[in-house]
Amino acid sequence: TAEFRFFNGKRISVSSGDAVFLSPNAAYSITTEGAFRHYTVNFDIYESDSRLKELNASFCLLNKKSTEWLPLGFKKLIGIWSLKKTCFEMHAIGQLYQLISEFYAEYVSENDSSALRLQPAKEYIERSFNEPITLDCLAHLSNMSVTNFRREWKKRYSDSPLQYRDSIRLYYAREYLSSGYYTVSEIAEKCGFEDVSYFVRFFKRKTGKTPGEIKRQFSGK
Repeated sequence: TAEFRFFNGKRISVSSGDAVFLSPNAAYSITTEGAFRHYTVNFDIYESDSRLKELNASFCLLNKKSTEWLPLGFKKLIGIWSLKKTCFEMHAIGQLYQLISEFYAEYVSENDSSALRLQPAKEYIERSFNEPITLDCLAHLSNMSVTNFRREWKKRYSDSPLQYRDSIRLYYAREYLSSGYYTVSEIAEKCGFEDVSYFVRFFKRKTGKTPGEIKRQFSGK
């Protein structure tokens, strides 16, 4: 057994079989009276996926009854990576996101149920980042008026929905550039930019470098 002591004054006790899901901004210490064995897994995902950092709560304690899927999920992930079959990296990433989605569902249901209303819109942005997106559509998905949706989103995530979309576009643009498989024009199209010149300006404004410079950097030329 052990006690997690958070810097905001909250404390939780854990014992064998418990799992604690910590948001990225959680600051804490652990105290224990005897031997304490635990496993820590860091989910290192691209910046726009750090969605938990804006939530008010610092943690979610998952007890034994709600973590039966946990060992199996991690074993499956490790097995995928160890066997290294065709497309194993993509398969492993999919399994990793499945694990995170299970944690995240528990987190928001216990700590911030209001975030669930925004989740359909957030997931739509993540699926359709390279397509035209309107606030009307996002508000409809969340069953809100545009005014309420804009206010709730800003309160929850600080950035606007379109800024969130742009952060995803930027991530994929970097990935495509580093792969070396696509031209700058092809990457612009894959990331939802109809105008290549605008894509170049957007990318340089966000990173300080042009797509061509990044592409040459990875190609070694």
